[in-house]
Amino acid sequence: MVYPDEAGEAGHSGSGAVAVRPAEFARIDDACAEFLRVIARIRALAVEIGDQEHWGLGERQVRLISGGTLVARLRSVAAANENSVTAVLDAHSQIVGDIRQSFRVARDLMVVADEEWAGRLRSSETSAGQHISSVPV
Repeated sequence: MVYPDEAGEAGHSGSGAVAVRPAEFARIDDACAEFLRVIARIRALAVEIGDQEHWGLGERQVRLISGGTLVARLRSVAAANENSVTAVLDAHSQIVGDIRQSFRVARDLMVVADEEWAGRLRSSETSAGQHISSVPV
């Protein structure tokens, strides 16, 4: 493990050394959680919009068949089909969840391998108001 010095420069202990700052690493989980909350809010809005009864596009006028057609298309874009807003947001949620899980696995491995780093991570998590329990790998 390579730790940055006070100026943020990393000392090198061999080729391929990477500086891993516990405080920044600890924020990854929180950022993923926030991203998932935002995706969930946008998804809920898309569903709400799709379920809206009256769109005001002439969909209730028999003579304006384009109004009903347009509303039907907009509803299908919001609905849960494979090419909809909700499907795309579900895919994004899955990707963020996978990234979050990957970082948790990496974190757990680093905690097991480096007790000093683990202490710095716990300190960073505490100061950020979060606690990410460490599961032994």
